[in-house]
Amino acid sequence: MNGSWLARGIEPADLRHDGNSFTIQRWVLASSVMISHAWDMTNPVAGLDPIATVLGFPVSRLAVYLFFTLSGFLVTGSLYKRGVGPFLLARALRLLPGLWVMLIVVPLGLWAAFGTLSFGAFASSPETWRFVGRNALLLGRDFTLPGLFETHYLRGAVNGSLWTIPKELQCYLLLALAAALGLTQPRRRVTILLALLLLLELALPTGLRLGSMPLGATRQLAFAFGLGVLAWLWRDRLPLSWPLALGLVALALLVPAEARWKVNASQIAFGYLAIVAGFRVPASVKRFSAAAPDYSYGIYIYAFPMQQAAVALGAVTPLANLGLAFVMTLPFAALSWHLVEKPALRLKPGVRPAAPVMAGLAPPENAPAESAPLPVPRFDP
Repeated sequence: MNGSWLARGIEPADLRHDGNSFTIQRWVLASSVMISHAWDMTNPVAGLDPIATVLGFPVSRLAVYLFFTLSGFLVTGSLYKRGVGPFLLARALRLLPGLWVMLIVVPLGLWAAFGTLSFGAFASSPETWRFVGRNALLLGRDFTLPGLFETHYLRGAVNGSLWTIPKELQCYLLLALAAALGLTQPRRRVTILLALLLLLELALPTGLRLGSMPLGATRQLAFAFGLGVLAWLWRDRLPLSWPLALGLVALALLVPAEARWKVNASQIAFGYLAIVAGFRVPASVKRFSAAAPDYSYGIYIYAFPMQQAAVALGAVTPLANLGLAFVMTLPFAALSWHLVEKPALRLKPGVRPAAPVMAGLAPPENAPAESAPLPVPRFDP
């Protein structure tokens, strides 16, 4: 890499499994979600985590946005190499097995430890079946279980983090559809579409809803995911510059918290920072990241119930809750990865050797032929 502050774009070697730090980033992002939740669960007066005073919104929101941006970047490469059908199967194998096991382990474990109902009443409750069934099918926002955490500040909530998983699936489906229809090339078209999405986000009322579902969060997550898709499509020309990344972050932090475009400015700035940090770190960091097990999904889906359990055990200050819950979450995340998620990933369809490039995800325009078949990152979410 040259010394220019506007350094070259992403090269094929950068996308090897040991060429980035995305696994470590995902650990950090999953743990950052816990920070906001620790304040939400234990500090009803102040509410927001202290980092929110700098960002202008909770750090958990930023972490989720960055999850979506990294996901958009990584899975676009996966779609390019696999094709629509195998891509969707690979995505399902990444999301669903760990989620389904969690939907068995958490209700039974929390009922045994903290439940106030008999097992018969708990197991036969429609609320229990809604929690398990609707979340297993990625259908809704059912986060509560009967007889659990009823005196907590977040009353009855067992896993409020699950709302983002259907949104991620929707992004996968939209990306696959767009690629199949050829809407992702030329890549200038995607740039224009994302700009239009940003204008739509800024123009529509903030409280717009579809039935009972607020649409503001959906638009913001779609925009974050789209930024990742855009970064992959322009990967050969995307500068990897720390000065530029830090400058964008500084500008985003200067935007007033009440500004309508505060969140979008932060998504662009921190999303670019995440991509730069994924590749422009020392080789030792990349090797460490490549060797690390990917517990991030397990941390994300188990942390909220463990934080509520920590409250029940007396960890009722933010830092105490964060510390105890992380210690409680990590074994579940490790077991989920080694016993469920990693074995499921072995069932993923392989990369198609010498497969024709999909019409919608062609190599970068004007790219030399030898640079077209970029490797798929190992750590796609």
